[in-house]
Amino acid sequence: MKVKRGSIAIISLTALLLTAQQTSAASPVCAKESFPSFPDVTINSVTQETASAPHCKIAGVIGPEIHFELLLPEKWNAKFVMGGGGGFVGSVMNTSLAYGSLQAGYATVGTDTGHQAHPLDASWAFNNLERLVNFGHQAVHRTAVTAKALTKMYYQSDIARSYFTGCSRGGSQALMEAQRYPEDFDGIVAGAPAYNWSPGLASLTMQVSQAMYPDPYNLQEAVVGPKEQKLIESSYLAMCDKQDGIEDGILNDPRQCQFDVSTLLCNGEKTDSCLSDEQLAAVKVIYAGPKDSKGDPLFYGYPFGSETSVGGWSRWLTGGLEHQVSLDEFQGGVDVGGFDDPVVPNTHFGFGNGIMKYFIYNDPDWTYENYDYDTLRQDSERVAETINATNPDLSAFRQRGGKLIIYSGWSDSAAPGRAVVGYYEDVLAHDKTAADDTRLFMMPGVEHCFGGPGPSFVNYLTEIDEWMETGNAPEQVTAFWLDEKMQANGSRPVCAYPEVARYDGKGNTRDAASFSCVDGSYPTHSPGN
Repeated sequence: MKVKRGSIAIISLTALLLTAQQTSAASPVCAKESFPSFPDVTINSVTQETASAPHCKIAGVIGPEIHFELLLPEKWNAKFVMGGGGGFVGSVMNTSLAYGSLQAGYATVGTDTGHQAHPLDASWAFNNLERLVNFGHQAVHRTAVTAKALTKMYYQSDIARSYFTGCSRGGSQALMEAQRYPEDFDGIVAGAPAYNWSPGLASLTMQVSQAMYPDPYNLQEAVVGPKEQKLIESSYLAMCDKQDGIEDGILNDPRQCQFDVSTLLCNGEKTDSCLSDEQLAAVKVIYAGPKDSKGDPLFYGYPFGSETSVGGWSRWLTGGLEHQVSLDEFQGGVDVGGFDDPVVPNTHFGFGNGIMKYFIYNDPDWTYENYDYDTLRQDSERVAETINATNPDLSAFRQRGGKLIIYSGWSDSAAPGRAVVGYYEDVLAHDKTAADDTRLFMMPGVEHCFGGPGPSFVNYLTEIDEWMETGNAPEQVTAFWLDEKMQANGSRPVCAYPEVARYDGKGNTRDAASFSCVDGSYPTHSPGN
C-alpha cells in the first residue's frame, strides 16, 4: 500500500504527540526549544506577543510552502479554532480573529494555503498542480493537523473542542473540511461559501464580465453604471420594500419580490430613467445567472440587493477603471498581505479571469472574447474535483457528532444567496435527517460576509460553541448593526431557514425583541431561475 508524504507526516506527528503526553505536565514555555522537530514541518519563529491578548506565536512552514501562524493564548480555554481565508488567499489569514477568538482563549491558526500573492491573483497556480491541490483542500487539512498537534504539545493537554470558521473562500474551506476531512473539526461555520468554482463561479463571473465589458481590452466603464444601478434598486424597493411590514430598504427574502426589470427598458431615446437594450441584457445576466449557448443554466444568479452600496455591485460586478474602488478590504477580515492591487475594473473580473486562465486552461493569454461556455463543464472536470465543495453528503461528519452552521447575506454580490440556499437544500434532499445537525441563516440586507443595510454581525464562533456544548441547535441568532467604534447599535433576529423574522407591528424596528420567527417557505429555485 502506498502512503502519501502528507500521510506519513501526520502519522509521525501523532507518534510524537503521544510521546510528549507521556511526559510530566509543566507550564508552557514560549520558546522554539519547547517544540521537537516535526517531519515536513519547519518552525521559523516562536515569539511571545501581547497584542489582543498575551499569547505565544508560532510561525512555520509545512512542506515546501504552506505557511501558517499558530497563536497560543496564555489563558487557554482548552479549545481550538482555525480561521479561513478569502479570495485566492496568498498570505496567512485567520478570520476567526474577527470573532475575538484569541481574547476568548482559543488556540487559533491560519494559513496562506501554500502560496504568496495578492488574494485576487491566481497566477501562482499556472501549471502547478501541487499548489492547486494545496489551495483546494490539502493546506487547510495539514495545517489543522499540525496546529492541533503543536497545541496539545504546548499545553500538554487534550483539546476539548475544535472548530473552523470561515467566509467566502473560507466558507468553501469550511464545507470542504466537513465533506473531505470529517475528523478535523467538531463544529464548522461556513459563511457565504464560494463552494462551486467551476462551472459555477467561473461561468457567472465571466458572463457578467462579458456583459459589462464586451471589449475585454476596454475596462474604463461598465455597460451599467451608478445611475442605472440606482434606478433598478429604487424601482424594486418601491414595489417590494413594504412586503415585510417595514419600509427600510431591506428585503426579508428578495426571491419574493416579483419586480420585472424588463419594465425599465427605454421606449425610445435613452434617459436616466430607463435602460437600453444592452443594459437590460447585462442586468438580466446578473439576476438570471449564466447559461450555455443552448440556454441551459450553469449556475445561480443574484437576487435583488446591494446595487448601490459600497460593498455591492460597483465593487464586485460593474465598476470600471474610471470608478476604481479600493480592493484592500474586498472581504471583511481579509488582509491583502502588502501586495499591490491588480488592475481590474471590479473584483469578479479578477476572480473569473484567474480561474479560467490559471486553474482551468493554464493559458495566461486566455480571454472571454467569443467564448461560449459549452465545453466548460468537461474542460474543468479535473480542477473541479480538487477545488469544488459541492458534495451534499455530510454523513461522516455528522456521525461523529459534527455540527454545521451555514450563513450568507441576501444582498451578497460575490457568492449568490440563491446558491447558498441551493447547496443547503441539496444537503437535505440527500438526507433529510441532516436538518438535525445543520442550520442555515440567510441574513436580509447583508452583503459579502459583512456590511450592508441589514444587521450583519453575529458571533458565529459563540453560536457553534454553544450548540456543541449544550446540544441545543440554534433556531435563531441575533444580528447587530455596528457603529463606527464597532459597538452594537441595534439588532434583529435572523431565523433558521426557511423561517424569516417578521415585525410584530409595534416596538423599535432596530430591536430584536420586536420581531418573531415565522414560516418563510418559498418554492425551490434551480440555477438560472
